[in-house]
Formats: sequence, structure tokens, C-alpha cells
Amino acid sequence: MSLFSGFVLLSRLGLSTTLSLPDIAALRFGIGGLLLSPVLIRHGLSGLRPAQAAGLAVLGGLGFALFAYAGFALAPAAHGAILLHGTLALTTAVLLRVLGGQRIAPRRGLALAGITLGVATMAWDGVRQSSPALLAGDLCLLAASFCWSGYGLYVRRLGLPAVQAAAIVAGLSGLAFLPVYGWLPGTGLFRASWGDLVLQGVFQGVLIGVVSVFAYTRAVALLGAARMAMFTALVPGLATLGGYLLLGERPSSAALVGLVLTTTGMVTGLSWNNRATSPSN
Repeated sequence: MSLFSGFVLLSRLGLSTTLSLPDIAALRFGIGGLLLSPVLIRHGLSGLRPAQAAGLAVLGGLGFALFAYAGFALAPAAHGAILLHGTLALTTAVLLRVLGGQRIAPRRGLALAGITLGVATMAWDGVRQSSPALLAGDLCLLAASFCWSGYGLYVRRLGLPAVQAAAIVAGLSGLAFLPVYGWLPGTGLFRASWGDLVLQGVFQGVLIGVVSVFAYTRAVALLGAARMAMFTALVPGLATLGGYLLLGERPSSAALVGLVLTTTGMVTGLSWNNRATSPSN
């Protein structure tokens, strides 16, 4: 949860410097892929078909990161936290229902309804401000949430060890993105200050590109994708508070309402889930 909160804040901070979206993505995929390259070289695709490995890389790497960075560039930290990590329980439930035909328990449905109301409130905030950029950013954040939920479900279905899954995501994402990045005009990687490069390189490349993918993959294996998604209840509040204290982003009244609704839904769903799985039940 600390990494997820920091991902929102540090990405917003990085995009306020001379670094652009492609620059930050290049740091994430380049450093993460380099660090995990020994694992990828040793294990290869770990018995996966190329299409399966590509699916993991798109969902957990390219798709998630690029949609998320685009959302962070267009929307404030409060929107980023709520519509990305705050909706993971909802997007995971939608994918389980649509792709797996899994029914949603009534109590869990009530929790997800609260999250849905929070998302609707955030969307209304963009409409109220008549901001196409904000709405586009919100849609990108929701797309990133679906990618990350899809990754959690897919990697658990494949039963891949966390380190090997992280190596495939980072390695294939780097191999796909870095050649494209080299042809992009106006990139600012070599014009950025050393302080910005070190901060974003360590956080995006090491902590997010490697550690967070490993930690989330391992947590999904132990807890399941649906329950793990509920644990993101802390992220919206932490990131919104951090956005105010560190970035000077004062959340709107609609953002605060969306935060309360989304967090309440997630906490309620996690509470019911814990009661349902306790030994007394």
C-alpha cells in the first residue's frame, strides 16, 4: 500500500519536472528490465507460450503503466488514487463476472456499489468543471485499473512464481518500449537534473518496476486477486493527503465525497470478507 500511494505521488511529482510521460516510462521499463534480466535469461518465459507472456507484459507493464502515467499527467493525485487503486476491487469483480461468470455476493455487491458511487462522483467532478482533459485522465486511470486487475487474475491463473512473473513483465515491457522511445522526438531524459533522474529511476525502476510487481504477485498468490484488491482501501486516503501536503493539490468537494464513498466501500468489503473467512464462520 505504501508503494501504491508513493506511485501516485512520485509520478505526479516527476511529471511536474522536465521529465515527460515517455521519459518516466523509459526509466521504469529500462531499469526494471535490466535488474531482472538475469532471471529472464535463466528461466526464459517459464514455460509460458509467447502470447501468454505478452499478455502478462501488457496487463502488468505496458498497459498499466502508460495508462496510469497518462492519467497522472491529466488528473490530480486524489483522482489518481481513487480511480486507479481505489477501484481495483470493482474492476476485479467486473472481470471475474464478465470473464469467469462468478456471481457477486449481496454483501460484496453493496460494498462495490459504494465504490461505483465514488467513481461516478469523480466523473461528475470532471463534468462539473467542464474539463475534457480531466475526464480523459479519469478514463485513463480506470483503464489502468482494469489492466492491473487483469494482471492479478491472469498471473494467479497461470500459477507463475512472483520473481519470474516480475521478470517477464519488466523484461518484455522494456524490450517493446525502449526501441519506440528511442525514436520519439523531444524526449527530456538527458535534459533532466540528476536529482530528478535518481529519484524517479530508483522509485519507478526499482521500487515500482520490480518490487511492487513482485509483492503484488506474491500477495495475489496468497490471498487471491479479489481479496487483495480490497486491501487497497488505504491508498486513496494516503495519496490524497500526500497530494495536499507534498504537492499542494487541494482536493475538490466532489473528490472528497468520492474518496469517502470509495474507501467506505472497500473497507466494508474487506470487513465482510474477513468475517466470511474467519474460523468461527
